[in-house]
Amino acid sequence: MTIKSVSSLPPNALLTKTCEPASRAGANLVVKRSAEFRMVKHAVLEVGSNVTIQDYSFFQLTMPEPKVFIGNNTVIGRRNIITAKNRISIGNDVLIGSDVQIIDHGHGMRRDVPIRLQKAEIGFVEIGDDVWIGAGAKILMNVTIGTGAVIGANSVVTADIPEYAIAVGSPAKVVKYRI
Repeated sequence: MTIKSVSSLPPNALLTKTCEPASRAGANLVVKRSAEFRMVKHAVLEVGSNVTIQDYSFFQLTMPEPKVFIGNNTVIGRRNIITAKNRISIGNDVLIGSDVQIIDHGHGMRRDVPIRLQKAEIGFVEIGDDVWIGAGAKILMNVTIGTGAVIGANSVVTADIPEYAIAVGSPAKVVKYRI
């Protein structure tokens, strides 16, 4: 598979498909050389200013209408996987630890059809400003994480997390609020 670069991303960002002009990046974007972006031609990737995407992070923007928005002053840690079929929005001043997965879709669960033959269920992920997501967390589809929330390491977020909540576990539950 040919690796190509896109003018709006740093020259060290790796792409397995070219992007349409809808992909934009703000000033001072740092993308480590081993980060990888797989995007369909009509994908939208908008990255704010002062964003860092660490080593071995993997972005997959695939059919039908993938859009990923990353706000200003956000850090995406090592070995993150961000997979969008619809929409993932990450706010400003967000810290994402290593080995986090953010996914806006899942597989069907009907009993009468093998899972591998079922169409994807497509949703969204919305992460507010000033959020901290601990290492190894999983953020699943149809979830909103409110402004100022903290997600504990290795937590699995399957439902909305309110603003300034601290949530931990699998599934993630609110244990207290930031003061």
